[in-house]
Amino acid sequence: MRYNKLHYILFSSILTFGILAIVPSASANTSLIIIMPGGGTSNNCSYSETCFSPSILSISPGDTVTWANGDNVVHSTVSGLPYVKPAGTIFDSGTIAPGKTFSFTFYNPGTYKYFDLVDRWMVGEVIVVSTQQSPTVPEFGSTAGLIVIVSITGVIAISRTFMKI
Repeated sequence: MRYNKLHYILFSSILTFGILAIVPSASANTSLIIIMPGGGTSNNCSYSETCFSPSILSISPGDTVTWANGDNVVHSTVSGLPYVKPAGTIFDSGTIAPGKTFSFTFYNPGTYKYFDLVDRWMVGEVIVVSTQQSPTVPEFGSTAGLIVIVSITGVIAISRTFMKI
């Protein structure tokens, strides 16, 4: 069977899309913040910033943060600062029982301070950093350039092999 240029174009297209299809998509992450044991018994953890671990967390837009209560008493997670009204306008976990969790997804860049409404000395912050410094293809993240280069190299190599008829 003799191959014409249409066959090569079709084969090259299938190869390129096949490579792109097997690359996993970039997805949002989930980060864990632990409400530390003993944080509610005294304000000592506020001096060493150990009420929440980590007490300052940097994430990307679309990431989810989960607070896990590692203490043996109830706590809460409320956006804002203690003694500054209104609190909880962005998120409010309500009561988090020992061993339970609360999750919130952050979509907008910025710094989000939060505290425990039960024990107001327990404070922390989530920093949502925009990742727009380097443009990427959304579904492939920063590997898109590598995928394109590998695909083009493969298409050229295979096309040259078949063109030697």
